[in-house]
Parts: sequence; structure tokens; C-alpha cells
Amino acid sequence: MSNENGQHWRKQLSWGIILTGVGVAFLLDRSGALHWGTIWRYWPALLVVAGLSNLVPPTNVKLVLDGFSHIFFGAWFYCSFEHIWGLTFGNSWPLLLIMWGVTLVLKPLLENYFVSNKEHYDGK
Repeated sequence: MSNENGQHWRKQLSWGIILTGVGVAFLLDRSGALHWGTIWRYWPALLVVAGLSNLVPPTNVKLVLDGFSHIFFGAWFYCSFEHIWGLTFGNSWPLLLIMWGVTLVLKPLLENYFVSNKEHYDGK
């Protein structure tokens, strides 16, 4: 499968899951079984789904780093909105610096990993 087809598959999978989830939420809201106020607080899960779709299967460095970033931001937004572990946007912003640093450290490591795996599978 070419890289372009793999990215198309990921986008299609992500949007399919998101649209299905939103449709189910609207249906439950219309039937009175659920209220948007309850569901809206979980919107950061959409970022986590997008991140997971970038990680399965990991095909290149950009998708892996984007996947980790989406998952991190989804978790950060949710924890900050819900004040989990006492986190707010005001006291948790240093986590953004940590994520940025981790991304900078992971990039060359992942590039080496993907290059060595490609050479291994190409028989070089």
C-alpha cells in the first residue's frame, strides 16, 4: 500500500468513527436518552481518536508524532476542563513545553527506527 493510500485510509477511518459517534449522539439526544451537555464535555476524545488513527499502523515519523500530539492535546484539554488532578489551563501549560521537548527528542529516534526498519525489510 502506498503512503498516500495509507493516509487516505487513516482519514477515512477517523472521519467515519467521528461521524458515526456524532450521529449516535444526535439520535440519543433527539430520543431524550442523552443530553448534549453531558456529551459535549467529552469532545477531546475526538482528538484522541484522530491520534490513534495516525498510530495504527505507524508508517512514518510525521504520522507517529502527530498521533502522539493529538492524544496528548486531547488528554490535556479534558484534564484541564474537568480539573482532573487539579489541572487547569493556568497551572498545566508547562506540560505543553514538555510535549514539545519530547517531540523534539523522539523525531530523530523515530527517523532512525524507520530508516533501519526499511533497510531491514528491503534486505540491505
